Amino acid sequence: MPRQPNRFIRAVAWIMLLAQSGIIMTGGTVRLTGSGLGCPTWPRCTEESLTNTPEMGIHGYIEFGNRVLAIFLGLYCIFALIAVWRMRRTRPEIFWSVIALALIVVSQAVVGGISVRMQLNPWIVASHFVPSAIAVGISAFLLRRSGDAGRPVTPLGTTGLRMTGWVIGGLTALVVILGVLVTGAGPHAGDALSARNGFDTVIISRLHAIPVWVLVAATIAAVLMARRQGLAFPAKAFTVLLVIELAQGVVGYVQYFTGLPELLVAAHLLGVCFMVAGATVAVDSLYRRPALSAAEPAARPAGDRDAALTASSRMPS
Repeated sequence: MPRQPNRFIRAVAWIMLLAQSGIIMTGGTVRLTGSGLGCPTWPRCTEESLTNTPEMGIHGYIEFGNRVLAIFLGLYCIFALIAVWRMRRTRPEIFWSVIALALIVVSQAVVGGISVRMQLNPWIVASHFVPSAIAVGISAFLLRRSGDAGRPVTPLGTTGLRMTGWVIGGLTALVVILGVLVTGAGPHAGDALSARNGFDTVIISRLHAIPVWVLVAATIAAVLMARRQGLAFPAKAFTVLLVIELAQGVVGYVQYFTGLPELLVAAHLLGVCFMVAGATVAVDSLYRRPALSAAEPAARPAGDRDAALTASSRMPS
């Protein structure tokens, strides 16, 4: 019978999180090096060639390299789906998380192709990034679920703390979306001749900063509330998230006042991955699920499990 998650499934989840973050970073490299049209068409690299050619230079290698990594990510999603297939009834949240990730990878390939054919239209490029950020969040959730027994959840703390957690999750999403708009208005759009979204960079950057500060304040509140309520792990999770937010803020302000150097922008992009994953873990930490023990037995059909519980209740204490 299908078993509960084990170290192998947890390793699959870790690699998925790293891979989804990695594809964001390689996509960022394409944009920051002006290689967005290194392969000027899609799905072929040129009208005559499936791959890049030496005449296309470094930009062709960078853009085609990102496409190859996307293919490997798609293949890895298939591998992950095979790995969790037998858990589709016993642990549907794990199974459907992998399904969602696979669908995102497929949709990202299509949107990426459209963005190339539309000469890196900033709105399509923006819509290309957001699903990848969602995939990082789902991957972090998958990693969390691979370490528990899949039994009923127990909410932790007060309703106010949990509401603050969900507000933090919503603010994180808003910050990411506004950050994408800031990027679309700036100089790193993937190609020197690509259009920008038309927003004033100063105004959109300030609009981006407002929810960032609200997010920091809400996270500080969550840390204090969790500590006051004696919730060790949630307090730690929100503290880690706060450190990530502050680091992101420092990098964001420095890159803004230094003219958006590529290395700092890349560091800020990496910080987005940490922030999304950190927010996912922090919000989920407010819901306790029984841990998966090393000796977790094989999952049984519901009828067998109920019968076992009935038999155990009749045993003398």
